[in-house]
Amino acid sequence: MKEKIGIEGISLEDIEGMRNIVDTAYRRTMERYDKGELGFMEVIQKDCECYRLSDRYKEFKYILVVGMGGSILGTQMVYEGVKGVYANELNSKKVFFLDNSDPELLYSILKIVALRETLVFVVSKSGNTVETLANFFILREKMKKEGCREDNVVIISSGGLLKEIGKRENYKIFEIPENVVGRFSVLSSVGLVPLSCMGVDIGKLISGARDMDKLCRREDVFNNPALMNALIHYMFLNRGKSISVIMPYIERLYRFDLWYRQLWAESLGKDGKGQTPVAALGAKDQHSQLQLYLDGPKDKIITFIKVRKFKEDFTIRYKGHYLDGCNLSQLINFQQLGTERVLTSMGVPNISIVLEDLDEYTLGKLIYMYEMTTAFMGEMMEVNAFNQPAVEEGKKITRELLEGKGKGEEVVKDYIIKI
Repeated sequence: MKEKIGIEGISLEDIEGMRNIVDTAYRRTMERYDKGELGFMEVIQKDCECYRLSDRYKEFKYILVVGMGGSILGTQMVYEGVKGVYANELNSKKVFFLDNSDPELLYSILKIVALRETLVFVVSKSGNTVETLANFFILREKMKKEGCREDNVVIISSGGLLKEIGKRENYKIFEIPENVVGRFSVLSSVGLVPLSCMGVDIGKLISGARDMDKLCRREDVFNNPALMNALIHYMFLNRGKSISVIMPYIERLYRFDLWYRQLWAESLGKDGKGQTPVAALGAKDQHSQLQLYLDGPKDKIITFIKVRKFKEDFTIRYKGHYLDGCNLSQLINFQQLGTERVLTSMGVPNISIVLEDLDEYTLGKLIYMYEMTTAFMGEMMEVNAFNQPAVEEGKKITRELLEGKGKGEEVVKDYIIKI
C-alpha cells in the first residue's frame, strides 16, 4: 500500500521511483564541487578571521552597503534575520542598504547619515555593475567634498572599474572568489565582511553552514535535507506545480523570502524551464494570498518556516475570551498549523521547516540548505544553476541607451499607460 499524506502527497514508493534521478543529481553536484566549480561550498571552510576589519572600521556610527542583487540581498537578509526589522531604531549603529538606482532612495539615506561618520561597503563581483557604480560615483563625489578619508570606503570586488578605483584611492579591498556566483555569495566576503561590522556573529553563522554541509554530503536522500527538498520540488514541478511559495511565520525572515526568490528564479529559470518563487509572510498573508492558494489554480507548492522559540513573547489577558492565557508565539504557530492542515485537506502540497530558534547558527544552516537545494534542483532539471545568460541582454541594452546608441522611449510610447 502506498502511504502518503493528503490527496496530493508523495509516497515512499514515489521517492524510491526517483532513485536514479536523485543519485545522478547528487553525483553531478559533487563532481562539480571536486572540479572547483562550486565556490559557495568551499568558502564556508575559510577562517572567519580573514573577513574581520580592524577596530577603526567599527567606530563609524553609520554603515551603508551599496550593491545589487546577490551582492547585497543576502547581507540584508542576515542582518534583519538576526537583528530584526527595527534594528536601526533599537541600536546606536545605523545600517542602510542602497540597492536600486531610484534617486529618492539615495536622497533619503543622505538626509539621515553624516558621511564622515559613515562606513561605505561597495560590493560588485564584476566591478562594473551599473547601478552600483552610479550610486558610488555620486557618493564618492559627496564624500570628497565632506573631507572623508580613505578608510570610509571598503571595496568588495573581483575586478573591473570598482577594483581599479579601490587600488588607485587606497581603499581596503576584499576579493570575491571567481567560482562564487553572486546569489550564492552571502557566506563569502560579500556578506561576512560587512556583517562583521554590524554586530552579527559571523563565526556562528558559518558554524551553522558547516554543520548543514555535513548533512548535505550524505548520499541517502532520506538523511540529506537539501536533496530531499530538491526532490520534492522537482516531483511537484513535474505534476504541474509551477509556483513555489515560501511563507515564514516570523517577521525577521521576510528578507529570507526575497533572497530565496532571487536564488530560485535566477538559478533555475532557463531553457523554458523553471518554477516561479513567490514571497509570503505568515500570519499576515493568510489575509491576502491564502484565498488564492485554497480556491484558485492548484499550481503551487507551499513551504512554511516556523520558529519554536521566539526571542521575546507576550501573554494575552482578557477574561472570558478564548485568547486569554495564550502567548503570541502560540497564536502565530497555531495559525501556521491551521493553514497547513487546511491546505493539505484541499490538496495543496506543502512542506514545513521548523527552527528551534532563529539566530546566526540556525540561519546559517537554513541559508546553506537552500543553496544546496538549488544546486541539486538544477541538476535534476538539467539546467546550469550557476549562470544567468538571459539577464545579460537587458544590461547590454541599458548600456546602449545610456551611451546614446539604442532607441529610447519614443519606440514604446504607444504602449505606455499614462496616469
